[in-house]
Amino acid sequence: MSVAELTALRDAAEAKRLEKLEDAKTAVIERARAEIEQLGLSFESVFPKVAQSPAESSRRTRRDAGAPVPVKFRGPNGETWSGRGRMSKWLQALEAEGQSRADFAVK
Repeated sequence: MSVAELTALRDAAEAKRLEKLEDAKTAVIERARAEIEQLGLSFESVFPKVAQSPAESSRRTRRDAGAPVPVKFRGPNGETWSGRGRMSKWLQALEAEGQSRADFAVK
């Protein structure tokens, strides 16, 4: 067999394995759901985390998310940069001229 054929065979086997795994998980959940209902309970009361949608169980965002970040560098013409993300073009140009970033740090 060629490398391409072996790769295709491996990919097909992995897809089949994932399909079988999903089928097995579904079967286990259905059996558990049936036994829970026989006891007169709800699935959600026994497994509250599983019953939630992914959006409900995801981590909460920070309270300060999206809040403005304080300025850490100020240019000679009033330009600002928070120090996060890509360096501002004005600071890149000044550093290319040989000036130090520390010269523009806000104290």
